[in-house]
Formats: sequence, C-alpha cells, structure tokens
Amino acid sequence: MAGHMVSGGRSRILGALLAVAVAAGVPRGTAAQSLKPDEVLSSIGVRMIAPPDPVRGADGRIHLAYELIAGNTTSLFIRLDRVEAVDRQGRVLGALAGDALAAMVTMHGGSGATIAPGGSAIVFMDTSFAAGTPLPAEIAARITITRQLVGPDGKPAPFPATQPLPATVRFTAPFVAVGTKPAVVIDPPLHGARWIVANGCCDTLTSHRGAVMAVNGVQRTPERFAIDLLQLRPDGRLYTGDRNRLESYPYFGVPVYAVADGTVVNLYDKAVEQVPGRPATGITPENIGGDMLVIDIGGGNFAFFAHLKPGSLRVRLGDRVTRGQVIASLGNTGNTDAPHLHFHVMDGTSPLDANGKPYVFRQFAGRGILDDDSAEGMFVAGKPGVIKPGVMAGPHRDELPLNGEVVDFGQ
Repeated sequence: MAGHMVSGGRSRILGALLAVAVAAGVPRGTAAQSLKPDEVLSSIGVRMIAPPDPVRGADGRIHLAYELIAGNTTSLFIRLDRVEAVDRQGRVLGALAGDALAAMVTMHGGSGATIAPGGSAIVFMDTSFAAGTPLPAEIAARITITRQLVGPDGKPAPFPATQPLPATVRFTAPFVAVGTKPAVVIDPPLHGARWIVANGCCDTLTSHRGAVMAVNGVQRTPERFAIDLLQLRPDGRLYTGDRNRLESYPYFGVPVYAVADGTVVNLYDKAVEQVPGRPATGITPENIGGDMLVIDIGGGNFAFFAHLKPGSLRVRLGDRVTRGQVIASLGNTGNTDAPHLHFHVMDGTSPLDANGKPYVFRQFAGRGILDDDSAEGMFVAGKPGVIKPGVMAGPHRDELPLNGEVVDFGQ
C-alpha cells in the first residue's frame, strides 16, 4: 500500500513537471535533462527576417540593420532582458537592454519587452562599426530571457525556483551570413538645399524601420533604408499659411530625378492628392504609395519613388532613363499627410513584396540634425525647425543620410 501511494505521488509530480515543461516549450516525451551542453530550452523561437547588408552612414560608421522575429508558443510570459549581436568567437558587437531594448521592439501580444503567451515580437537591430573595422562573416543574436507565469490577474508573475526550468536563461540564435556586396552608389533623387531626411535609418524605430509586412506568406522589410524627404524654407519653416493647402509648401511639385541609368519596371498613376495636415483617405494596398515609379538600376537593385504628383510621370513601363533625368514631380498622393518624396532601394519590382537594400548617395552636404523638440511645432504650427549644427555636418561622399539629418543636394 505504501509503495502504491509513493508511486501515485511520484506520478502526480512527474505529471506536473511534464505540464510545466510542455507549457515552456518542451515536447511531450522529452526531458530537459536530455539537452546537450550547448542546447538551451529557450521557450521562444528567433529568426532573422533577411540577412544584413552593410552600409556606410553619414556618421562615418558602417551599419548592419536587421530584424529579429521572436515567437512565443508557450503559455508563459517571456521577458526579453538583453539582446546582443555576437560573432562566431562570442564577441559582443552591440547590445540592447532595458529602455533601449523596449524602444526598438514592436510587440504583437505583450507590452514593453515582455511577450505574452502565444504572442510575438520584432527586435530592430542596428549593429555599427567604426570605418575600417573588419566586419564579421556571420552574426547572431545572443538573447537573455526571463520566464514568468501567468498570474491570477492575467499579468506576469514570478517563476518559482521550484519549477524544473530556470527562470532566466541565455541562448544564441542561429548564425546568419553578413552581406559582402557594397551598397549601390547613386545620385540623390532631388536637388536643392535643406532637405529633411525623415524616418531614416538606422538606430530609431521609425515608421519605415518598423514596416514589416507579409506578402504570400513571406515576411518582408522593404523600407529598412527608406527615407522621406521634405524641404525647409530658408527661414526654417516647412510651410507658410494654411497647412491644409498644397500651395503652402514651396517644394510641392519640384522635379524628381532618376538616381541612375535604368529601366522603368513598375508604376502607378491613378492616385489623387491628399489634403496635407489631415489623415490620408481612400488608401488601398494598390495605391498606398500614391503615384509611383520603380526603376531597375541594375545589380538586383530597384529604386522606388513614391507619393508623386498626379499627371507628372514623364515615363512609361519599359522606358529607359538616364541618371539625372527628370522623371516626375514631388507630390502628396497615397498614404501621406504632407508633401514629400518617399525613396528607397529594394531587391524586387514590388514596393511591398521585397526587402530593402542599402544605398549611398554619391555626394551631399550635411547641415546637422533636426531638433526633435522643434519638429512638432514645425509640422503642426508652422514654426521654424531648429537644426543642431555640428552633428554629421559637412561634405559627404558615398554615404547614406541618416534619420533626422538636414542635407543639401547638388544643383
């Protein structure tokens, strides 16, 4: 009888352990002890959406911008404590933790840096190197997580030490090869002074960096290196008068130029102008980019020009264009609330079904960085924008303008 009771008690204990193990992601019939020394029961799956390609930014550093998708298939809360970029030798190349990590995460089920049961998160990484530093051949994410139970109130609760799994673990996700192909060198798509590089790369989670989308079941990051270009007046204002009138923006309708020789492979020319200062209306997947052009510039690179002025496209499908040729005018069509040119380079003809590729402008001059505190007043109230001088100021060659930079393009 005693033996029977011990057996029954042991069965209940083993059953409880199995339930916890399954909740944490252990397959039935598997014990955590069977893991090899280099294997960690991570509770989340992590993968990189697309391998990183290097680009030299206007700060003089070489940037690797990439995205990590973390999926939580357990019934636990999983808190991301630290995400490190490491090479094969285990050297830490960059890291995110605390508030800095939370600021570079989009959460799909959860909050901050904590993934809810069944939820997922995307971590946006920017690992940068001083110019001349040899880049790693491969890179991986080394992640520290803390498991938490679902409390009676549905919120995260401490993971008891009595559980068969440790609360906090560190693991390394699969290594991915770093691209070796240089970024394509192109001309700027606009001419003139005081262009704001809005929503640019790389260390801030902007609307472009956060634009992860799935087409035919494949997740893409087409806008990884995208920029929005808006022009300041000599007095620092974006517009004068009524912000809801296109005529208030002096740069509305300026010429847009081909950035390289190429062939027009995609276009849309049926959009209507939006009212600036108001949310865009009538947006569909077909017209989200407004009137737009895609030009094959060779080497697997496709230049995308969006939000163009209705009736301004000067080319048609199949046309050959030459570097510096006027191809359209800057407009306010599609998903936009102020006149601007959206520009990026990608690896396919579709603005959505493609991944963004790095590019650098042959030459431009930096004036500094737009002060964040002045940006809202500039957009909403027509106040002058304040440029912080000295930061990335001066001439640039074969570099990518970075987020918030104010630049001058030639001619």
